[in-house]
Amino acid sequence: MNTATPCFEPARVTDGYMRLRSLPALFGDDFMRAENNVYLYADRFLMDYDGGVWDFALLPSGGAFMKSAAEETWRFVNPQNHCVVSLSSEAAGIVITSLVLNHRSWMYDRHEDVELCALYCRRHRQLTDYAFAHPEAAAIFAALD
Repeated sequence: MNTATPCFEPARVTDGYMRLRSLPALFGDDFMRAENNVYLYADRFLMDYDGGVWDFALLPSGGAFMKSAAEETWRFVNPQNHCVVSLSSEAAGIVITSLVLNHRSWMYDRHEDVELCALYCRRHRQLTDYAFAHPEAAAIFAALD
């Protein structure tokens, strides 16, 4: 039985030219709708969220996620699974982006867009793998449960 704690390598926030390429790389041709979903989900699940600047973080093993640029603690509330947790800006971004990736993968699976569905599934797996090694993994997966 392997009980070793996975080594955590932090994501890198993009800037400049890479920032412009982040959304299409993360969400494909659907990036405008998916970005809007991130903001809508943040408004729905993050208490006291009232808009703001978002960063794009590249994962060490590929993939990315969006996170609020405000380095603060967010109160995540999901009445559907009775979850109330405090999350860092990065952890909240992981949760929100994961919810959007999951939602859109199901949507494109039902609309028979094989390429976008495969992209969203791949990005979701990459983000989930990153979340397993994250210092706030327990809170992230409690929010996603």
